[in-house]
Amino acid sequence: MHTRHIFLHQVKTAGKTVEKFLLRKYGDQYRKTTLIFKGESLDNIFDILKSTEQDKITELNKAKAISGHFPYGLHEMIDGPCRYFTLLRNPVSRVRSFYAYSLKNEGSKIHRYLTENDISFEQFVQMEKADIERSGVHELNYVLEDGQAKIVAGEDILVGEGSTQHLLQKSYDNITKDFDFVGVTEMFDDSFIEITKSLGFGVFNLYITQNRSTVKVDVSDDIKNIILQRNPVDSVLHDKYYQELKNVSTSAGHKVAKAYLKFGTIAADYYVKIRL
Repeated sequence: MHTRHIFLHQVKTAGKTVEKFLLRKYGDQYRKTTLIFKGESLDNIFDILKSTEQDKITELNKAKAISGHFPYGLHEMIDGPCRYFTLLRNPVSRVRSFYAYSLKNEGSKIHRYLTENDISFEQFVQMEKADIERSGVHELNYVLEDGQAKIVAGEDILVGEGSTQHLLQKSYDNITKDFDFVGVTEMFDDSFIEITKSLGFGVFNLYITQNRSTVKVDVSDDIKNIILQRNPVDSVLHDKYYQELKNVSTSAGHKVAKAYLKFGTIAADYYVKIRL
């Protein structure tokens, strides 16, 4: 039985670019959980893991590659071997990007909450459990406070709750056991090369850039410090895998693949632009 590849798509980590690549490569053998588990994806993504709807589980099992916003644990719904990969992002950049995207994402719960209550970025990064409950956006529990680690650990922990040490250890345990690769958004090209290698496509592949925000949000030193204080585990994980990728990227073969990717992707982006 073939191994299914599961892309654990952390919000605002350039994951849509990876998803478009998976769609091109796997075609009708690719599944996105946000299309299968629509209601769960709009509410609490951890509810995906609790689904007993056989038609959804059957659809999931048709895939060779799966992606979407969901926590670690999806493999338990799938027959046969599964391997994960994911991208992590510096917490400050990720929270800022989420806020900026939310301001333009009209029709979403978080957009309505931010605009109707005139929530500044400084107020946003300090939202607590009661604020999140008022907003009705459970997702903020894994955006504002060690959210990337919660997803990797498969732990639905509300803000202000849980143990930092437990979360870090559970994240490491899951990565060691079930992940082929953990990359970082800040080294996206390097991460993309390693992802394509782990999927068995070799190193010479291209991507088309997706979903870049045009909204600019300033981050003061005070706001930066607040974000870092609320995201100690995310910071540790990000820094660890950033350094590991830096070490990998020094090889001659990786450098050649990166040069190919850089110029090829510029050409691909330009081609898409002139076709629109």
